[in-house]
Amino acid sequence: MRWAALLAIAAPLCAQTARQLEFFEKQIRPILATKCYGCHGPQANPVRAHLRLDSREGIRKGGDTGPAIVPGDSSASLLLKAVSYTGLDLRMPPTGKLSDAEIAALKQWIDMGAPDPRTNASAVSAPRALDLERGKRHWAFKPIAKPAARPELPASEPAPKRVWLRRVTYDLTGLPPTRAEIAAYLADNSPDADRRVVDRLLASPHYGERWARHWLDLVRFAETNGHEFDNDKLDAWQYRDYVIRAFNEDVPYNQFVREHIAGDLLPSKRLSRDGAFWESPIGTGFYWFGEVLNSAVDSVKSRTDQVDNQIDVMGKTFLGLTVACARCHDHKFDPIPTMDYYSLAGYLHSTSMQEAVIDSPQRARDIAAALAKVSRANHERQPDFPLRPNDVLFASFDNRVPDGWTVQGVPDAAGALEFTGSYTSPKFTMPKLWVHVRLRGTKTEKGLKERAPLRVTVVADDHKSEHFYPSGEGWEWITLRMTKEIGRICYFEIVDRDRSGYIQVDRIVFSDDEKPPEGLLFGNDDHRDYLPMQPSVPPSTFAMIAMDEAPADTRIHIRGSHKNLGDIAPRRFLRVIAGEEQTPIPPGTSGRLALAEWMAGEQNPLTARVMVNRIWAHHFGKGIVPTTDNFGMTGDRPTNPELLDWLAARFIESGWSVKALHREIVLSPAYRAAKFPVRRLEAEAIRDALLAVSGSLDATLYGPSITPHISKYQDGRGKPKSGPLDGANRRSIYIQVRRNFLTPMFLAFDYPLPVSTTGARGASTVPSQALMMLNNEFVLLCAERWAKRLEAELPDENARVQRMFEEAFARPADEWEVREVAAFARQRGWKEAAHTLFNSAEFLYVQ
Repeated sequence: MRWAALLAIAAPLCAQTARQLEFFEKQIRPILATKCYGCHGPQANPVRAHLRLDSREGIRKGGDTGPAIVPGDSSASLLLKAVSYTGLDLRMPPTGKLSDAEIAALKQWIDMGAPDPRTNASAVSAPRALDLERGKRHWAFKPIAKPAARPELPASEPAPKRVWLRRVTYDLTGLPPTRAEIAAYLADNSPDADRRVVDRLLASPHYGERWARHWLDLVRFAETNGHEFDNDKLDAWQYRDYVIRAFNEDVPYNQFVREHIAGDLLPSKRLSRDGAFWESPIGTGFYWFGEVLNSAVDSVKSRTDQVDNQIDVMGKTFLGLTVACARCHDHKFDPIPTMDYYSLAGYLHSTSMQEAVIDSPQRARDIAAALAKVSRANHERQPDFPLRPNDVLFASFDNRVPDGWTVQGVPDAAGALEFTGSYTSPKFTMPKLWVHVRLRGTKTEKGLKERAPLRVTVVADDHKSEHFYPSGEGWEWITLRMTKEIGRICYFEIVDRDRSGYIQVDRIVFSDDEKPPEGLLFGNDDHRDYLPMQPSVPPSTFAMIAMDEAPADTRIHIRGSHKNLGDIAPRRFLRVIAGEEQTPIPPGTSGRLALAEWMAGEQNPLTARVMVNRIWAHHFGKGIVPTTDNFGMTGDRPTNPELLDWLAARFIESGWSVKALHREIVLSPAYRAAKFPVRRLEAEAIRDALLAVSGSLDATLYGPSITPHISKYQDGRGKPKSGPLDGANRRSIYIQVRRNFLTPMFLAFDYPLPVSTTGARGASTVPSQALMMLNNEFVLLCAERWAKRLEAELPDENARVQRMFEEAFARPADEWEVREVAAFARQRGWKEAAHTLFNSAEFLYVQ
């Protein structure tokens, strides 16, 4: 078996961390805390059998009878034997056997390797009755208290200039420093040399790319739905580009949060710098990045699961709280009652997603003017056609938008309706088996159905059918069979996705006949006589954004079941933060605007603390609060609470400037220290460094994603046509994230599965990583490119080795290294020498 086949198998195995830890938090921790900590936790007196089950070390070390578990082998694990009551002398818990579901969960957890984030013994012994007032005394819910003076960390010898430069350049841009940057910094002996480096890095467009990728981990960004067909999420890349721009432009973080929660509703929306489109609504796209079932058997459950994932991501990302643990019951540890969970769910059940045109007013006027020219150029007398006796004319678009239709985009009312954007019909009961839609548009090339320029969507109760069409230049009928929709409440959505043209719609007719109505007079070729050359129409900007839909409060789902409903939960923010008395949500609105203000308001101490901690963690490898996504009772306490609050207060005082916070941290003596955590580069930074060092990196910003390279060893449903091996030399953030076809190289280096929030990636050291660097075709290609470039630029082999060390390690080679690498290259070739340096720890790690 070839190495590539082994890697295709091994890479996914080392990349299950996110999903497995999510399983632990939702399934295993509650069992241990509620059923085991009483005798085997921190407050047990005495600790029975000297067995502690409240930490990873304790459960693996075991007690008097040996290790409690054997990771990967539930059949050999004493814990499972005890809870299964299979023996007479070992039955735990003694108060009664666990349920079959709980035992099955423990067995599954052990067999998957017993993933466990509990590096320290928990201070929480067991769940207790929910008490909001007592909960407010938890450190995370207290107001931010800025110390009078900046807390000082222990002094340390500063790192050499080259070490600090490589550290800060990778941290802020995700790329290695260039030789010119190294030389300029070494030559600058002024007191402000470090500050000038930091200002340059923060002004680089690569800064936004680097920190946007960190953010995408939090919102489980993916560009496909997963499950059976892995269908594309339309325009997902627009959200990615929005995040990059936001970091580069240093959008205040509180504004950034508001845009995520309710960017479509903000009274003062933010425009793009070129004035072409609205930025703020794009932020709401984060709601949409969860997995989506293709054809859910129970659509109501599917929707509640989707909302649960949205609450989980929203709670962890912005608040550092495991709010979703309150779906089935009051949170076992944090002051979050089930009522509050369903209060938040009400906001999201009152919200849907739409593919919308987000053109600015000026852009819309430009498009309208161009459409008017098209209309005048193409105006022709539309032939009338008779309807058959059983046909029903649903909509005629002559010179107007039909009553009740909602417009998103730019229409022109001369003749049949011309538009860019989308039109949504009022709701109606589908009366016939067949629907005929008469339309035309500018000529486009055929492609993947999800990228076709025209989409006609029929939404019927809990069923949605989408029909994609390439548009041609002539009038044509498209016919839809409404087998599942007939007799049900439906509405039409007609979307023009062609960024360089327009669509014309003339008639929508219901019929019992599969054939369209008579009277379509133009043949395939006749339309050319009626279509002069098209004037240019400026392209519209599309994005998936949130919209209010059927706003209403949600009932509590007893034990999480949508089939067992309880009291109504009025929409409001978490009471442990906002209190009992909150302003009621205005009728007819989702209330997300009020939610955004609570999330981003200074009265909420979590928003600033959580973000400050995330940035600190990315710079130092570990947060001041080690559990970056959990500031609750089961999370770790801050190792330096004064420093955390000082930074949070400074963050707010700076106008929520993320760049100012970076400056504060990377210019500090603590970050400048020689003694510093050694960290491995993330998967994307490794790939980007390979491109940069080899001289291949394409620094183009933004735009549609590059289809990932798909090897012959990757298979499954929804498999796309493979993209180029080198990803068109673009940075890794621009490689499409396909749930069912994640890049094996990324998975080998702990790329998170896009399931839920991942604030801290794993940093495993496993054989598949070395195998990937040794055998991956992309790595070999970069080594070959690097070698050829250096051979062409530098005829002297010693100079060539020095250049390699400068570019790869940001330092010169010593005499021994020059001699040995040159000798190796003479024997094995410069490609192998380059490949060897790529495989070195010094290339893959940052000091």
